[in-house]
Amino acid sequence: MTEQTTGPRSWVTVTTKLESVMGPGRTAGSWTQYCCPVHEADGRRHRPSLGAKYLADAGRTKLECYAGCPDEQILDVLGLQVRDLYDTPRGPGRGRSARAPQPTRAPSQAERAIEAAGLPLTSHKPDLGVQRSSWRSTAGYEYARADGSVAGAVRRREARFEHGTGKQFTQQAWNTEQGRWENTGFEKIPYRLPQVLDAIADGDRVIYVCEGEKDVHAAESAGLVATTNAGGALNWTAEHAQWLKGAPTVIVVVDQDAAGYRRAEKVMSSLVGVVPRVRVVGAATGKDLHDHLQCGHEIADLVPVAGLDPFTPISEPTPPAQGNNVIPGGTPMPEYLLMPSGDAPAQQSDDLDNMSMQWRMFMQALMQKMFEAVSEAIEQKIRYDEMKAQLAEEDRRKADAEQAAARAAAEARLRKLREKGLHTASRTEIVEAVRDAATWAGDSDFAKQSLEELAAHVEKRYGLHIDASTGTVTPSAQTEEAPELVVALRQAEIERADQARLRIAQNRMVQMIAAQADLTDEAKEELYGEIAKWVDNPTPKQLDLLSKKLKATGVGEETTTKMRLVAVYLGQPGQVVPLGQLGEYESTLATRELRRLPEALVSHGEEAKARVDELLVRYQDALRIGGPTTSLRERLADTVAVMDPEDQQLARTRGTAIRSDPTSKFTKLWPDHVDRDELTSAVRVYATLAPKADLAAGKAAAEGTAADPDAAALAKRAAVHRKTIEKAIDKGHGLHDLERDQLRLMLADVEAGKSVTPELMWLDERTAASVDRERAERIAQQTARTTERQAEQILESGASPIGATRRSGVELKRVIDAHTQLATGRANLPDVEQSGRLEQLDAKLQTLRVPEGVRNRLHHHLDQGAGDASVVGKQARRIAEVWAERRDAVVEANSPKPQTAAGYDSEDRRAQMARDLKSAGLSPAKVAQRMAADAGAAHPAAAATQTSTAGKKRTTRRGAGVQRTHHRGKGQGPSMGR
Repeated sequence: MTEQTTGPRSWVTVTTKLESVMGPGRTAGSWTQYCCPVHEADGRRHRPSLGAKYLADAGRTKLECYAGCPDEQILDVLGLQVRDLYDTPRGPGRGRSARAPQPTRAPSQAERAIEAAGLPLTSHKPDLGVQRSSWRSTAGYEYARADGSVAGAVRRREARFEHGTGKQFTQQAWNTEQGRWENTGFEKIPYRLPQVLDAIADGDRVIYVCEGEKDVHAAESAGLVATTNAGGALNWTAEHAQWLKGAPTVIVVVDQDAAGYRRAEKVMSSLVGVVPRVRVVGAATGKDLHDHLQCGHEIADLVPVAGLDPFTPISEPTPPAQGNNVIPGGTPMPEYLLMPSGDAPAQQSDDLDNMSMQWRMFMQALMQKMFEAVSEAIEQKIRYDEMKAQLAEEDRRKADAEQAAARAAAEARLRKLREKGLHTASRTEIVEAVRDAATWAGDSDFAKQSLEELAAHVEKRYGLHIDASTGTVTPSAQTEEAPELVVALRQAEIERADQARLRIAQNRMVQMIAAQADLTDEAKEELYGEIAKWVDNPTPKQLDLLSKKLKATGVGEETTTKMRLVAVYLGQPGQVVPLGQLGEYESTLATRELRRLPEALVSHGEEAKARVDELLVRYQDALRIGGPTTSLRERLADTVAVMDPEDQQLARTRGTAIRSDPTSKFTKLWPDHVDRDELTSAVRVYATLAPKADLAAGKAAAEGTAADPDAAALAKRAAVHRKTIEKAIDKGHGLHDLERDQLRLMLADVEAGKSVTPELMWLDERTAASVDRERAERIAQQTARTTERQAEQILESGASPIGATRRSGVELKRVIDAHTQLATGRANLPDVEQSGRLEQLDAKLQTLRVPEGVRNRLHHHLDQGAGDASVVGKQARRIAEVWAERRDAVVEANSPKPQTAAGYDSEDRRAQMARDLKSAGLSPAKVAQRMAADAGAAHPAAAATQTSTAGKKRTTRRGAGVQRTHHRGKGQGPSMGR
C-alpha cells in the first residue's frame, strides 16, 4: 500500500484510512471505489460498494455507500468523524484529542423501520466465488425526456460465478450530434417519464416509485404507472421528485433490505410539499414488486411498511391488504389502498368500544344533517304559504295539488316501510323515512304518527334520541350511562344484515317450492317448515337435511340444486363445512352447485355482450392508431362464439363497419348491459371505502371538528360507486334476479359496517370458473407451503448441522415449486419424479453432511407431499375441464350448422347443374346433351372411395387420449408430457 501524502487534507485523511483498513481503491470516473468497512469487512471477495469523491467547490470529501450504510457509521469504523470530511476542520481545536464528546446519534426513521421489520441494518453481499463466464448484456432500459427524445440508457450485464449470478449496471448517454452511445451518465430524469407525465395529466392516476427498471416493467404488466431512477437505490434526488408534482398519490414500493428502506426514506423526504399523499409498501412475499407479482399476489396485497408508511406506525400491526380486492383486468391502483388505515379512524385503535362510539356518532351526524334538510323543506313550505295568497286562483289550485301529491307519495312510502317492518329496513331507508315523516308531520296525522314510531325505533336501534320539535339528535340516556350498549347495538346491526340475507334466501326458496305443480299443498307446507328450520340454524348439516327432505318429497334434482345454490350464494356466502364434518355433509360452494345444473343459470351470450362492446371499442382504437389487432380479434372471436347466431351476426357486422372506417362514431350494440368486471370493481371499492368514510365522519362529529377533506373526498367517491351499483340493480340488463338480490344485500352489509364482499359475486359461468381457478391456486399454494414448513422442521431437527435448512433452501424451494405445479394441475407426477429435483436436494444435503436418517425422513415426507399435491391437482383439473366442456357445448350449439349437400340423383342437384351450364355460355342443345349424359350415371365414380360422414357423436374432448397418457400413474407407461 502506498500512503497518500499529497492532495487536499480531507481527501488524504479519508483515503489513507480507507486504504489502511480495506486496501487500495479503484477509479471509476470521478469516484474512487472501496469495499465498505461496515458491511464488506468480512475478508471475503466483494464488488466495492463505497464511493469516495472530492468536491473541490465545497472543500470536502464525499462518501457514499451504495448499500445505504450511513456516513457516521463508516467514519466510526475508520476512527474518523464528520469533521474529517472537510479540508478546514469545523469546531474548536484540531486533531482527535481536542474533539468534544459527540452526542449519540438518534436512529433515523429508516433504521427504526429496519429494526421493526427484523432486517439487518447493513446488507451483506454474498460471496459469489470464482467467475465462470464472461460478462454479457442481458437487458437495456432507455430513459426518455418529457418530449420523448432519448436521454440515455441503463445496461444490465450478468456473469455466472461459482455460487450464483453476478450483475452490473452501467449508464450510457445518447449523443444526438454524433448519433451514438457514450459511456457516461445522463440528466437526472425518472424512468418512463412521458408515461408518468401523461398519468399525472389524467388527474387521478397513482404513480409507483420502484427500485429498479425490472420492477417498473412488472408494475406495468399489472396495469400500473411506475418509475425509478438510474444509478442505484440511493441516487434518487429532488430533481427526480419534481417531475412527480401534480400526482395525487405516490406509492413507494420498497425492496426488503436495508438499502431499500433507506431509499424509501429518501424518496419520501424529496416528495414533501411536492405531492399531497405518499404511501410506502412492500412485497407480501419476496424481496421486491417483481417477486410479489411472480408469487401470485395482486397489487392490493402489498403490505404497508411500519415506521415508513405515514399511516402505519411501528406500534401497530400491519396486516396485508385483502387479496380478494382484486379488480379484474389489471386496473390502476385500487382506491381502497389509497385511503387505508391511517385515514380512517376505525383502524387507528383496536378498541372496539371506540370504534362503536364512532359508528354511533356517525349515525348522529347523519340524522342531524337530515334534519337540517328537513328544516329547509319546512321553511320553503312556510314561504310558499305566505306567497300563495298572491297567486292566481288557477295557479293556487295547481300548487295545492302538487303539494297534496307529494304528501300522498310520502305517506305511501311510509306505509310500505311499515308493512315491510322497521326492523328489516336498511340505514338508508330509515333515514329517508324520518325525512318524509318530519317534513309532513305538520300536515299529516299519519306522518306525525310515523315520526313517533321512527323516533322510538332509532333510539332502540342506534341509541339516539330524536327531538322532532327542535330538530336535534342526541345520544340516548341509556347509552350515555352504559357505553357498552353501543357495542351491542353495532353488533346487532351486523346481525340484522345477516338475517336479511337469510330472509331473502328463504323467500326465493319458498317461491321455488310454490312453483312445483306436482306437489300437494300439505307437502309444500311441510317443506316451507324445513326451509324455516334452515333459516333458524343455517349450518351445512341443516342444509344437507333440507336437501334430503326435498329429494324424499319428490322435488327434482335441478330444483334442489337451485335451492342449495340460493342458500350458499345469498344466505350464507363463504360458509365452509367444519373440518370435523368433512365427508359427512356436502360441500357448501356456490360454484359446485352451478356446475351441477344441467344448463347455465346466466346465458353465456348475455354475459358476453358488454365485453364484446368493450372489445369492439378497443379494436377501433387500435385500428385508428395503427396498433396491433391480432390479439383483440382473437379475443373477439372467442367471446362472440358463445353468443346466439343473431347476436354473432350483429357483432361481425359492426366489426366489418369498423374495419371499413375506423374513424366513424359507433354507439354500443348493447349499451344497457352490465359489464360484470367493471361492476365488480365498483362493488369492492365501495365496500372498502364506505365504512371508512362513515367512521371518519363519526370521529369528526365526536370531536366536534370539521370533517377531514380527504375523508370528505372519500365519501364522495363512495357515493359515486353506490350510484353505479344502484343503477345496475334498477336498470342494468343481463343480470339474473339472484344477482340483483346479491347487490342489494351487499349494500345492506356495507351499511351495517361489513366490508368483505362474497367470493362469488355473479352467477355466470365465466366468473364461476375464475373463482374455482383462483381457489385452486390458493389451495395449491397452501398445500405446498404446508409441505415446505414440515420439511424445514425435519431439517431443523437436532441431528442436522446448523444452517442446513438455509444452505439447502434453493434446492428445497425448487422441489416445493414442483409441488405447487402439481397441485394446480399444470404438471403430472411422472414428470416431477423424473425431473431430478429431489435427487439434487439429496445431493446438496449430503454435501452438508445431513445424516442419512434425516434425509430418508425428508425424502419420504416429500414423496408423500407430491402425492397429496397430485391429488389436489387432479381435482383442480377436473373442475376446469367441466367448465371448459360446458362452454364448448354452448359454442357448438351456437355454431352455424353445415348445410347437407343435395343427393347426386336429386332434382335440386340437376336443376343447379342446368343453371351452371347455362351461365357458362353453353347453347340450349349443348345443355340438353350434357344433362342427358348426366342422367345415365346413378353415382359418381369417386363415391366408391368415400366414407359416410354420419358417424357417432364424439363423447370425449379433443386431446383426452393424450391427457390420459400424460397423467398415468408411475410405472403404467411412458410420460408424454416431458
